[in-house]
Amino acid sequence: MLKSGMSTTGRSLVRAIQYNAGIFNKRKPTKKDLDQYDVVVIGCNLGGILSRQFDKVTKGKYKVMVVLDQNVNQMTQIRNIYEQQKLAKTDYLLNAKMALNMYTANSELVGAQQILPEENTVVLRNGRKIAYNHLVVAMGMPNDLESIKGFDEAWKDQDHHVFANLDHPTWRASHHKYCKWHYNHNHGQGYFCIPQYPFSGEVEAYNFFLTNKIWNQQISNGRQSPISDLTIINANDKFVQYSESGDYFFKEELKKRNIKVEYGLKLVGVNKETNTATFEDVQTGKQQDRPYNSLYQIAPTKPNDVLVSAGLTTTRGLLDVDIETLRHKKYQNIFGLGDVVDVPTTKAFWAGFHQLHVVRTNLERSLHGQSLIAKYDGYSKIPILLGQNTVTYLAHKYNDQNLWHSLYFSNGGFLASLRYYNWVKNFKKAFLDIYLEKNYGPPYYRFKKSFSAPDQEKQGGILQKILPAKH
Repeated sequence: MLKSGMSTTGRSLVRAIQYNAGIFNKRKPTKKDLDQYDVVVIGCNLGGILSRQFDKVTKGKYKVMVVLDQNVNQMTQIRNIYEQQKLAKTDYLLNAKMALNMYTANSELVGAQQILPEENTVVLRNGRKIAYNHLVVAMGMPNDLESIKGFDEAWKDQDHHVFANLDHPTWRASHHKYCKWHYNHNHGQGYFCIPQYPFSGEVEAYNFFLTNKIWNQQISNGRQSPISDLTIINANDKFVQYSESGDYFFKEELKKRNIKVEYGLKLVGVNKETNTATFEDVQTGKQQDRPYNSLYQIAPTKPNDVLVSAGLTTTRGLLDVDIETLRHKKYQNIFGLGDVVDVPTTKAFWAGFHQLHVVRTNLERSLHGQSLIAKYDGYSKIPILLGQNTVTYLAHKYNDQNLWHSLYFSNGGFLASLRYYNWVKNFKKAFLDIYLEKNYGPPYYRFKKSFSAPDQEKQGGILQKILPAKH
């Protein structure tokens, strides 16, 4: 009861507190301690966004649990802007729970230890068992930087010139090593290392054109020694696994810029004390040591043990799904989303987002016992930073089908600058709007993407619903 003598501001504040506490909401949050849920989602980046959208389009009909094991999500899709210091650390490192709405249950940072698909059960690391009707796997690909001997010690050291496409988990808010790869190289040999497929960050983490521009500029103004060299170490024979035009673009652009490339080598060791990197031939296993002055490694990845032990993966260690419906090939009540799925397209955030619409639609229909109508066409779109203020995009679908705007303005001219300006100015807000459920994201943003149902399932218009059918 509000006191009669309370000010208008005071009454408004009390009402706001009551509303946010759910006092006036008819619907209550899903309990976190249930034994079974209609949908369990493992992963809280794309998985968290999916849970929000699914709850919205189904009007809260289903009980959803999101299993997450980390409190922070690194927004790697905008890391290139972050490394240029045009994005604040607080916009790059987001609280994982921001992706969830107030009605969705979550596991309070207790991750999944085991999936028992035959029993429709997920076992958490604290031993708790959660039964599910349907399961969505959106747990990404675990990085495997620990497989590179000595890398972690060099990477977390704020003064040592070893870098990755991630922030080290021990770094504080005041640490800014992430931008030093571009701006603090003084002289000597720099290596940019690409791991073997599959890995997260293909194309998305390729920042070497920007590095080349900055280093050349610093040489010209005397801030960097002319005795500097950038070499790309690519463990694969291609830069883009599923796009020939994308691969050709990178190889030709590297030739134009006189950037050296060596194929078939991977980084296996770093000696911080001697500034020595050990590389291994992926075919023969022969190793060689080389001195370095700066070194950047895209994080290699490894199969997720939880999925492998559950028998849910392909031989590549990725979730075995139908490439169109994204439903597991063996278990009809399991769907996959994001980098974890084994589909022949470039792994990137926007690829995952187009998958999200498919999973959201097919998940709802599967719960209703209906046929799956949504199909993922392999759409993937990734920005390629050409310099300090120019960008182009690689965009393709399955079967190396290029989209009309793929690699447009890749000459780095005025229009490439306009695209860069729009990317830096608007992308942060656009992404946060998606993350906080202010829109549905691409392709339509304000409106959810829908898919056509079979003719026999289509409902009639308003007159057919009102008037009786003729017999």
